[in-house]
Amino acid sequence: MAETVYLYLIIGIIIIGTAILYFYKKKSKKRLKVGLALGSGGMNGLAHIGVLKVLEENKVPIDCIVGSSMGAVIGACYSLNPNIKELEKIAVSLTKWKLMKLAKMGISKKSLISGDKIEIFLEELIGDKSFSDTKIPFKIIATDLNSGEELVIEKGRLVNAIMASISIPGILPPVRLNKRLLVDGGVINPTPVNVAKKIGSDVVIGVDLTMQSKAELKEPNIFQTLLRSYEILRTQSTKFNINKDDKSLLIIKPDMARLKSFKFYEIQKFIEEGEKTAKNAMHKIKSLLLNSE
Repeated sequence: MAETVYLYLIIGIIIIGTAILYFYKKKSKKRLKVGLALGSGGMNGLAHIGVLKVLEENKVPIDCIVGSSMGAVIGACYSLNPNIKELEKIAVSLTKWKLMKLAKMGISKKSLISGDKIEIFLEELIGDKSFSDTKIPFKIIATDLNSGEELVIEKGRLVNAIMASISIPGILPPVRLNKRLLVDGGVINPTPVNVAKKIGSDVVIGVDLTMQSKAELKEPNIFQTLLRSYEILRTQSTKFNINKDDKSLLIIKPDMARLKSFKFYEIQKFIEEGEKTAKNAMHKIKSLLLNSE
């Protein structure tokens, strides 16, 4: 009888010990580090705000952000102040006339637009903040015009780095930063998911704004020709940088045909399209976070 009681006691201790160990491991298990790559895309990049809005609503953690071109603008604002309502409020306050002033022509030997007014706007929006001021680790992609290399900027003033990352060749002038001549990050890495992965993200959510279909240009003007050529370049660069077999990567791709049907000042529509795309992808995002553990 005593032996039976002793045996049951041993079995009970083993079961309880195993249960405690299991729950301890489960509790102490580190959460996956989530990286967010915000791609280039001009005004279409306002869709990033909608994506961030849905991620925030669903409490999807964001541990680091990498932005290219317009993704650098949105990423900088959000990483400094992770409050999507504030960012959306600022975005929708930009009227048609304010946007037209930013893109005022200033043709020179370097570009079609001087970029001075854009830089002033960014100074008002971000101020003298640097990368060290961000609440979410943040990096910006730019392209070295001389070497053709990708540059991942992670130090210094945010406005300077953003101006380099948004400088579309021919449209805005190159930016000299740390003795390097830089242009738009979208030239070399439009959707920088690989950079987000390299800096330690366990899973990466990428927002890709490259073209999805053929254009129907008949007699394009200089802007249309430049921008369409740039679209082709961005699309091919994205195909090169994205590993479709990577199970820890999810690409969110808003409907570019719909985005391009919006007028440049219909900011709320761009945001809503991003929201719609993110909501449709939310089950995949949650699955990515669960299955990658």
